[in-house]
Amino acid sequence: MPHKRVKASLRKKQEFNKRRVDLPVTTSKSDDTPKSFARLIRYKDITEKKAKEKKDAKKREQEKAKEEAADMKIRKGERLREFNERVNKKYQQDFIQAVKATKPLSQRKRRNREARKQKQQDKKQRQLDQYGGRDFDDLKDDVKFGEVANAPPTLTKIPKARGRGKETLEAKTREAVASDEDEGMKQLKASHKRKLQNMSASARKTLEGERNRAIELYRAKKAKKMVASGLTPLIS
Repeated sequence: MPHKRVKASLRKKQEFNKRRVDLPVTTSKSDDTPKSFARLIRYKDITEKKAKEKKDAKKREQEKAKEEAADMKIRKGERLREFNERVNKKYQQDFIQAVKATKPLSQRKRRNREARKQKQQDKKQRQLDQYGGRDFDDLKDDVKFGEVANAPPTLTKIPKARGRGKETLEAKTREAVASDEDEGMKQLKASHKRKLQNMSASARKTLEGERNRAIELYRAKKAKKMVASGLTPLIS
């Protein structure tokens, strides 16, 4: 059966339009003034408004100056004592502010300011002692024109220890070098132990010599890295 009535959405819209007040169209829909011209008109209005405000402020200042000048004169029939009381009462707050502006800092404020300054200096000195200051000269990167990075950079240089951390790092490095608990030494010992079980006396003697030579090479390499890091190598 065909649909004989208007749809509910359209009926609601028609009822809403009947009840709505017929307001004039907004400027955003009907105004065809170019935007550049509209901006120029707004700029002109703002300029005129600011000029008027400036003129009014200047006029108010002039009127206030005239009133103050009139107050600073003795009125007709006014005694000198009455004049002094009137002026002091009216300009008492201005006198106080002027005195405060010319008065030097109090002893307490000066002490507090010096204490804050000394505290900041002590903090900077502690940071300098702990980290050895900021030195990024060894982090300079030389990138050639047209160079493309195909992989992340690899760290091939051990950073130099600075400040108090240098002593701690040096002590830990000495312990690692002097101790047989190093991972490379562990693997070397385990490998030799397995081989020595099934070797003859001559072969064991030859292997022992190779072992000693490898240990000396390892220690020399470790000492070279310590020198490059600015540490004192372990002397054995």
